[in-house]
Amino acid sequence: MRTYTLLFFLLFGLISRISAQRSYFVTTPDSQHIGKSQEETFLNTYFPLVLLCQWKPGMRFIYLPSYADRYISTFRSYDTDQEADNGPLIFKTFEFLGTEERSFNITDGITYSTRFIFSCEGKKYYYENNDGRLDEICIKNPRATIRGLVYLRDVDTARKLLLGKTIFIQGMMARVDDKYNFSGYKVVPIPENLKATITAIGVGSQEYPVKIIFKDEKGHYYYKEVAMSKTNSGMDMVNFQSDKKDNYFLNAFNFTDKNPTGEEAAKRMYLGMQVYPKINMDLVQNSYIEGKKSIMHIHIFRYTPFTITDIKVKTPSTLAQLTLKDKEGNLYLVNADLKYDVIIKNDNYIRDMFAFGDIRKEYPYISEEEWELIAQGDVKIGMTTDECKLAKGSPVQIRLKPNSHTETWYYGPITLEFQNSRLSRIR
Repeated sequence: MRTYTLLFFLLFGLISRISAQRSYFVTTPDSQHIGKSQEETFLNTYFPLVLLCQWKPGMRFIYLPSYADRYISTFRSYDTDQEADNGPLIFKTFEFLGTEERSFNITDGITYSTRFIFSCEGKKYYYENNDGRLDEICIKNPRATIRGLVYLRDVDTARKLLLGKTIFIQGMMARVDDKYNFSGYKVVPIPENLKATITAIGVGSQEYPVKIIFKDEKGHYYYKEVAMSKTNSGMDMVNFQSDKKDNYFLNAFNFTDKNPTGEEAAKRMYLGMQVYPKINMDLVQNSYIEGKKSIMHIHIFRYTPFTITDIKVKTPSTLAQLTLKDKEGNLYLVNADLKYDVIIKNDNYIRDMFAFGDIRKEYPYISEEEWELIAQGDVKIGMTTDECKLAKGSPVQIRLKPNSHTETWYYGPITLEFQNSRLSRIR
């Protein structure tokens, strides 16, 4: 009995010490998004991209092939292996069930294909990908493009969160439905920074699955089809340029009025904000030598922190001259446009040039030398996973080695290998 009592007190003391020690270790919440706009946080929180290898049974899609693909069979019957006629399947809901791998003997050995299996109105269908096993397909095509499948979770979530919301429309063009037009719609001009209310949300297309209908203050209705999570669209951020720029939610809608006109409105919006360049750029610096003004062009790396200390708008245009101050108090000048023009497709829109916040405060352990490498998109052995992601962006695929601290990041032309979250090899 004395032995058990002693063991109890020893164990209780050990647990108490561990609990006391753990109280010193604190973390920030996983869900917060520092330095991101309200719209970016909204997308990151509610519309995560689901890569092909992350598909889970129960995911739902509507089958809506493009006009060009309507006569090309996407699916085969699971029971008969016969091609399924697209016609009866259009507008039907498909539920993902899982995958099966198949092997075939060929002259040089064995080749593989993967079936993606779905159910629709009590029947089973499959889409066959001949690029190999699932893990091989996930490297070759991690974003997936199973023809005609529109991801329903994006539509359902948008309905739940956006119906009845007041928004501001970016761009100066929108669509209205037109049953007499071959495309089913016509494009119409809208006022700049139009204030509107979302009245209905439905299915768009595979690339842009969410059709958002909105009404302006005069009672006129319009719509835009936008991508949210980009699941099964096969599209990356680089695809949303030029005429497609307006088809990404972040480029189509704002929750607040972020496109002011006039100098006072611009100052209310941006003055005193911390920013950092998204790309390396040249800024102008005024200096005085022996009383004479001299203009210098200074090359600045992306991620360099600045504060906007002044704005001068060249009315009646939306072009503005920003005065930026760095941490040493040096002042720089740069021109930016306060709005994005869908016709001209200007590349000097302020929110394309700068991100808001001070990203370096999030990573105080990164040295100035490493920031210079990161700014140029370079990595070196010993860098952390955070540093490599800042330099290269998010990888298209991450593979974890079971029962180890090893992971491999795939970037297409290069591969990064990490050991204990440190870069150990570049291939």
